Formats: sequence, structure tokens, C-alpha cells
Amino acid sequence: MPPLDPTGPAPRRLAVFFPVQRNLEPLFRDWLLSHRDVLFAWAMARGQDAQARRNFAETAVAIQRLRGSAEFLAWLYGAAVSAALRDSAQGGLPETALTGLAPELRTALRLVSRGELRPEEATALLSQRLSYVRSRLLQTRMRR
Repeated sequence: MPPLDPTGPAPRRLAVFFPVQRNLEPLFRDWLLSHRDVLFAWAMARGQDAQARRNFAETAVAIQRLRGSAEFLAWLYGAAVSAALRDSAQGGLPETALTGLAPELRTALRLVSRGELRPEEATALLSQRLSYVRSRLLQTRMRR
């Protein structure tokens, strides 16, 4: 491999993000799929400048094309968590920044940004809550 040209453009790297579980629970993945566009717009808006937002969009397209929808959703959720952590390190995540997101996502990102939950715990909490809702729906249907 030839050495990098210091006068040339900087090499591109995939965006750094919190690595969530590769295999999200199917119910969580399906739920996240319905909120994908809003979450994508929210995470992309957290970029510091136009170049960061462009890199985010290019990475998202590459992951979705090369690795599929399930991997893209895991990456997107991880990118949103990373953005919330970065915002909290830079002075806090304002409530107005969370508008437009689903209430469950707002709560999870708020708790992670405050340091009250680790990112893994937030993922598990969302998955657990959705499993609880699913079980309650099944119980209700069985009673009918």
C-alpha cells in the first residue's frame, strides 16, 4: 500500500458510534423501523458541521446497501446514542433537541445523556418494555 499523500484529501472513515447488539430483538427492530426516518433526521442534525452531516449520510447509505436493514437500524440507534452522549459532554442535551422523537426514544436518550443508564441498559430497557407490551397484547387477545 503506497504511503498517504499529506497534501491530498484525508482518508474517509466510518462514523464512530456506540456498538449496540448486532441482533436487536425482532420486536424492537420492527418498532425502530417505524421511527427510522425521524431518528435518522435527529441524529444527522446533531452533526457539528456540514461535513459531519455529509459523512453521516454517506455512512448510513453504505451500511444500508452493504449490510442490510437490520444492521442499519442497529447502527442508527447506536449513532443516536453516541450523539446524545456527545451533546451531554458538550454542556447537556436540551429538552428541545428531543422534540419529534417517540416518547420511548426521548426517555432512553435523556437517561443515557445524563449518565443514569448505560447505553446497553437503555437498549435492554426498550426491548424489555416492548416485550411487556407484546405479552399484554397476547393476553388480551387470548381472553377474547
